[in-house]
Amino acid sequence: MSKRMDRNTRREQIAEAALELAAKSISAITVENVAKACKIVPSALYRHYRNKDEIFEGLRDLVRNKLIANATLAAKEETSPLAILKNLALRHADLLYKYPGIPRLMFSDKITGKNSLRRKGFLAVMTEYRKTAASIAKKGQNTGEIRSDIEPDDVVFMLLGTVVPPSFLFHLSDGDYDPRPQIRRNLLLFEDAVKNRNISEES
Repeated sequence: MSKRMDRNTRREQIAEAALELAAKSISAITVENVAKACKIVPSALYRHYRNKDEIFEGLRDLVRNKLIANATLAAKEETSPLAILKNLALRHADLLYKYPGIPRLMFSDKITGKNSLRRKGFLAVMTEYRKTAASIAKKGQNTGEIRSDIEPDDVVFMLLGTVVPPSFLFHLSDGDYDPRPQIRRNLLLFEDAVKNRNISEES
């Protein structure tokens, strides 16, 4: 007999299944389809998510957890703020590559349309993520590694700019284009643009 999942594990499994369906089509996210993907009956799914709106809330939480986990792991793997930011960008790229349903979900009219609560929820997730990255950039400025004549938020938007356009091509190509080599090259330009040149010259 297989071991029964605890509530949090089952909720995450359901959200993961919904995210996999999002890669195909947002309209594929129905209670019936998600339950089938999890190999459970719809009535079992209802014990964890009462309706499709709650499944979208679960997707929001799942995306948020993955983004923040990436920031935490990047900080553990690197020592300097600039290296952490570059690691974070690579992790962001890997996340979008592994889960193509994320951008499809974020730009879907199911999120950006009439249901403002969903839109505000995902906006809050992205705002938290940007603030987390901006705090890393600020540390880099405080240590003198990153230029202090630019705003931390601008550093973050430039960082995201190394990832988003190549990832967009990945989705337009239906997965044929691998964005990660270009993103690595973009990060070299990013580093050159934001690194404190005085520190570089002194070292």
